[in-house]
Amino acid sequence: MDKAQACSLLEPLLRCPTAPYHEDIVADHVTSVLIGLGLRPSVDQFGNVFVRRPGKSGARARLGFMAHMDHPGFEVTEHRPGGVLAAWHGGVGEEYFPDAAVRFYHNGAEFAGRVDGYEIGAETGRVGTVSIQCDSVPPVGSLGMWDVTPVEFPKGFVRSRAIDDLAGCGVMLAMLTDLAGVSLDAEVWALFTRAEEVGFVGAVGLASSGRIAPSVPIVSIETSKAIPGGSQGMGPVIRLGDRSSVFDNGFLLAMRDIAAELKEEREGFKCQQLLMDGGSCEATALNAFGFRTAGLAIPLANYHNMKPLGPDGPYELHPEEINLSDFMGAVELCVALCERFPGLQAVNERHRRKLVDRTAERVARLSADQRNRNRSPR
Repeated sequence: MDKAQACSLLEPLLRCPTAPYHEDIVADHVTSVLIGLGLRPSVDQFGNVFVRRPGKSGARARLGFMAHMDHPGFEVTEHRPGGVLAAWHGGVGEEYFPDAAVRFYHNGAEFAGRVDGYEIGAETGRVGTVSIQCDSVPPVGSLGMWDVTPVEFPKGFVRSRAIDDLAGCGVMLAMLTDLAGVSLDAEVWALFTRAEEVGFVGAVGLASSGRIAPSVPIVSIETSKAIPGGSQGMGPVIRLGDRSSVFDNGFLLAMRDIAAELKEEREGFKCQQLLMDGGSCEATALNAFGFRTAGLAIPLANYHNMKPLGPDGPYELHPEEINLSDFMGAVELCVALCERFPGLQAVNERHRRKLVDRTAERVARLSADQRNRNRSPR
C-alpha cells in the first residue's frame, strides 16, 4: 500500500463521527470494508466488531490486533431553552471548554453549537455535564464532537478531529487490505472495540466474554501522545508499557526481532521503542484477563484535540495530527508480524538458545572454576 492508497483508506474512516457509546457509524464503515475484503466480521453483545482471518490448515501460531472506535465526545441528555445539556465522555482539560464550538450528529443531520457552561463531576473531578447553545436543537441521544476540521492531509501528515483511535482502526484495515490473497501460517484476529475513552469498557466486555481465548497474544494499537524518545517522523513505537502496566517480554521480543529484520531489508523503514506512559491503553485491560500483550503506538500531536499555545494558555482545540510515514510504518510492521510471527513459544526458545550459545564458553569456565574450588583443600 502506498501513501495515496493509505490516504484513500483513511479519509472516509476519519470522517465518521464517533464518541463513547456512539460508535455505530464507525462500526458500519469498518464492517463494510471487511466484507469488501472477503472477510466475515462478527459483532459481540457489546457492539465490538471482530474478524478472524484463518491461517493455513494446521496453523499453530495465533496473533491479534486491537484498536478502539471511539474518541472523547458529547451525548445529548436533555433539551433546555435555546440548546441542550450534554454528558461529556473522555479526558479533556476543563480549560478547553469555555465557548468551545461543538457539532452534533444524528441520522445524517448536523447541528452546530457552542459551550456556555459546564459542571465538574463530584467523583471524577473532571467536566461531566455541559450546557451548549444551539441554533437548531439536536435530538436527545445525539453524539457531539469538537467542531474542528474532520480530516485533511497536509504534506506528509494526517490531521483529523478523531485520530485517536480511528487511525489505529485504519492500521488494521490497511494491514488486512495488504494481506488480501496472502496465505499465512498464523491465524490473525482484528478487534475493533467500543468505549475505550471511558475505561476500556468494550475491551473489558470482550475479554470477559470468552469470545477471544486468552491464549491469543494481542497487540494494542494506539495513537499516543508524542513524548521525548517517541518523536513524530521516526516511525511507529514498539510500546513497552503504558502509565498503568508493562507488557509481555516475549511478545515484545518478537516485535523487536521483526522490526530489526525490516530495517535491514527495507531502506527507510524506521521504528522506535519506548515505555509511553502519557496514558493507558487497552493492553492494560487485557493484562488483567491473562492475555499476553504488546503495544504499538503512532506518536500523536494535539492529543484529544488539546493544544496549549503557551505554558499558561491560551488553550485551543485543534485537529489531532500524525506523521503519515509513521502510519505507513505501523502498517508495514503489522503486516510483517502476520507473515513472520512464529508463536510466542518459538520466540522464547530462540532467544534462550541465542543466550545459551553466546555464553557457552564463559558458563563452562564458571563450571570449571567451581570444580577446581571443590577439589582444593579449604
